[in-house]
Amino acid sequence: MRIVIDNFTITETYDAIELRFRRSFKDWFDLTWSIIFTAFAGWLVWFVYRDGLQHLSAGKWAFGIFITIIAVLLAGDLWSRLVSPAGKLAWIDKSSQSLTIRPSIFNKRTYPLREVSGFTSSNKGSRPSILHYIRRSMPRTLRLRLKRGGTVPLAHLSTIDIINLGNRQPRTDAILRAKRVADEMNGYINQVKSSGERNIRFR
Repeated sequence: MRIVIDNFTITETYDAIELRFRRSFKDWFDLTWSIIFTAFAGWLVWFVYRDGLQHLSAGKWAFGIFITIIAVLLAGDLWSRLVSPAGKLAWIDKSSQSLTIRPSIFNKRTYPLREVSGFTSSNKGSRPSILHYIRRSMPRTLRLRLKRGGTVPLAHLSTIDIINLGNRQPRTDAILRAKRVADEMNGYINQVKSSGERNIRFR
């Protein structure tokens, strides 16, 4: 069984359920501009300081500090985009009753389903980082919520359009998309949990 929700795909097989995320044209567009802005800010920093600190006037000192802060923030924003995973985001192993997620391209985590509350698409209770203010609007985030408390962010869905590509309500679209993905995955989690409980009962 296969469910496609925009750039998310949920696939169920005999032994597993996979959630995959594909970067859209807009994601690649935003990443490209993030690279350009960061590179330009880095070039400005080099341009200001190229002759050494001792030759800077007070005005250049102030501008240099300002553009350095901007460059650092833009670099942080670019890094957060680069390490955000694409491809397989999460998968449920039916036989082992476990859920594995990829919070970033560098690591993955596995949890027994009994420790998982489910997926959530709400930003309630989350603390926005300063990087979100560069993007002007806090993205809608698909998260995994754990029973022992805390959430693990998985995918950030932009709620703004740098250039309007025909979608006049990007925030509403991101909210509805994240909610549908969370609801579908939670349905599968509950289904696998129930089947596991039945197997234990009939042993």
